[in-house]
Amino acid sequence: MLSRFFSKFWKSTEGSVLAYTAMFGAIAIGGGALAVDIGQIILLKSEMQHRADAGALAGARQLDGRDGAQARALAVATNAMLDRSGVTGGSALPVYSVDFLSELNPDVAATDDIDAKFLRVTLNTQQVNFLLAPVLGAFTGTTQDSTLVDAFATAGSNIRICEAPPLMICDFGETNASDALALPANYGRQVRLKEPNNSSSSWAPGNFGLLALPDGSVGANDIEEQLAAVDPLECYDVDVETATGSKTQKVKDGINSRFDMPGNPWPYPAPNVIAYPRDDDLIADPDAKLGSGVWDIDTYWNDKHLGAATPGDLTDASRYQTYLYEQGAVYLKDGKKTLYPDPGGTPPGSYVRVTPPGVDIPVAVDPLNEDDPNFDGVPSETIASNGDQRRVMKIAQLQCIADNVHGHGSYPTHGNFIEVFVTEPVSDPPEAAIYGEVIRALTVTNSLEYYANVGLLE
Repeated sequence: MLSRFFSKFWKSTEGSVLAYTAMFGAIAIGGGALAVDIGQIILLKSEMQHRADAGALAGARQLDGRDGAQARALAVATNAMLDRSGVTGGSALPVYSVDFLSELNPDVAATDDIDAKFLRVTLNTQQVNFLLAPVLGAFTGTTQDSTLVDAFATAGSNIRICEAPPLMICDFGETNASDALALPANYGRQVRLKEPNNSSSSWAPGNFGLLALPDGSVGANDIEEQLAAVDPLECYDVDVETATGSKTQKVKDGINSRFDMPGNPWPYPAPNVIAYPRDDDLIADPDAKLGSGVWDIDTYWNDKHLGAATPGDLTDASRYQTYLYEQGAVYLKDGKKTLYPDPGGTPPGSYVRVTPPGVDIPVAVDPLNEDDPNFDGVPSETIASNGDQRRVMKIAQLQCIADNVHGHGSYPTHGNFIEVFVTEPVSDPPEAAIYGEVIRALTVTNSLEYYANVGLLE
């Protein structure tokens, strides 16, 4: 009986199902191999693209037109999100190249920091070895055992600065690099900003001029209104348009809106309107435009605070630091460098926290002087909504010599904006200079009003 069973089995044609089983099994194994390897390629491509995107976005944020923009962008793009891939055995995903472009489609290479509007990050090509290449090859006949994966990303940045008055100055750094007001070593120095003598000729460092409003308006009343505004309208791009004419009285009234002076047509003064002394060298030389930052704080404090000695926290303090101290505001200081508002936590680097004992704004002893900022710092009108920042202005610094700035025209700012503390009211013409103390240079990392709107383009 058993022999008859085996005889029938060997003669049966039903065994052909084994061939089909073997064939479909091979297809299944090959398909599985293909699926695994394709999954690796997709995963690596995703890892690389995220890395390229992150580098491009981080780098584009540095393209603010300032000197060194490309170098900063290169460093950030190269080091941003240094991922390692699980597909390639934990190896890094390094950047192959970072290219700076002024235009896209067709691409035009940037020639300098101002011209660099876009950044393209390209990663090193990565090789993916097929894990099941022998199995796949046996069933498909292919001899390929690996493939290459690449990735790149392009991003651009639209730099804008908001809440800035329509005011520019010529950069002192053009004639002496060490006098560039954006350098931390120059924080606390006082500037005497003067109108150019002739708007048809090029302006020199220390001259100030007016800007058209972001919407293009150049009317005297419009400019005065924005000089006096608590929150100036709209935002300026990296390039600005200058406005013709000095409009001296308009400038005087607009700037002095911060000081609660009798007869000034604009409301909302700062919470402390006291006028601070000038740098010693600006007092000694009426033609000088840039002081050293040395001023007589001891005499000021004795005169304005009923004979009291200068507090220890104000030793070698800037006028801006003194201004904050008199209002009882907590801030961080490192020499003339100031961090305000207080970011909290442990002060970074060499900064120390200054905590005043309370509000101590100067008050005039003689009631006849109570409306004079030279004697009295307490305003009588409603204080501006931006509080102590009312006397802080964001000012564009133009390369007046290199860019031949004069009259009306469109000029690059090179991303060079500084914050200036207005130290005293503007006097009547012809002595209508603006006196201010440098607080800091503005960047996309230290100012909420300095925007770098970045986005991926490819």
